[in-house]
Amino acid sequence: MMTPKNSLPGSDDITREELENGIIVLTRPNFNSPSVVISGYLASGGLFDPDEKLGLADFTAAALMRGTAKRDFQGIYDALETEGASLSFNGATHTTSFSGKALSEDLPLLLELLTESLLEPIFPGQQVARLKAQLLTGLAMRAQDTRAMASLAFDQIVYKDHPYSRPEDGFPETVEQIHREDLIAFHKGHYGPKGMVISIVGAVDPTDAVQWARAALGNWKNPEQPQPAQLPAVTPLTETVSAKVEIPGKSQSDLVVGIAGPPRSAPDFIAASVGNSV
Repeated sequence: MMTPKNSLPGSDDITREELENGIIVLTRPNFNSPSVVISGYLASGGLFDPDEKLGLADFTAAALMRGTAKRDFQGIYDALETEGASLSFNGATHTTSFSGKALSEDLPLLLELLTESLLEPIFPGQQVARLKAQLLTGLAMRAQDTRAMASLAFDQIVYKDHPYSRPEDGFPETVEQIHREDLIAFHKGHYGPKGMVISIVGAVDPTDAVQWARAALGNWKNPEQPQPAQLPAVTPLTETVSAKVEIPGKSQSDLVVGIAGPPRSAPDFIAASVGNSV
């Protein structure tokens, strides 16, 4: 069976447009489905977290859809569910990412909700308190997860004294120190168009997709937004180091063995990745 022409994305069928405020819009039409998917990220990740409030970027991302200047928590999800659409945010080490899906005719609504969540979150106190309880519950569950704890111990050994040694969701004692005012300050200081990328793929003309993205996000500015965080070099281990994390009551074990690999910008990254898989 022959592969249909242009079935895979490439430079010949992806439209790239940079908006006036620096946001990169990538779009590719696919009219085989009536839906459209958006995804992207902005440079507001956990690298900016202070040690004493580790988990702040992740907490902020999780709170974006808890209420905006125009809709409360219920109003946001009612708008999505009425149209059978979805939208979510996720905090990571380098970035805050987002993804959403809707019928192509509802793309303007999806971009409207994305814009409200990014530009106008109000972090309602009651919702923040509920979310903090959920995050702390998740951390308590992590402490009982052998795979998660083995991975955490591995990162703390291989990336000692490096930002990569820190979990983006923090620790119970650091999340406890995060309050509504911290979310507001982090959003004000770190959310902005600098370094943001959004992709739009589906049953939509590229010209229309770019126009809708420009209408939604093209006027966004934040002069306080810092440059992306600069990372120090990883210091390679010179000897074998091991650690054992005991979780009382657990009968199973997880084992992690490895070293720090080359950065993604390294010319031999792909070769190392393939070799690692083999």
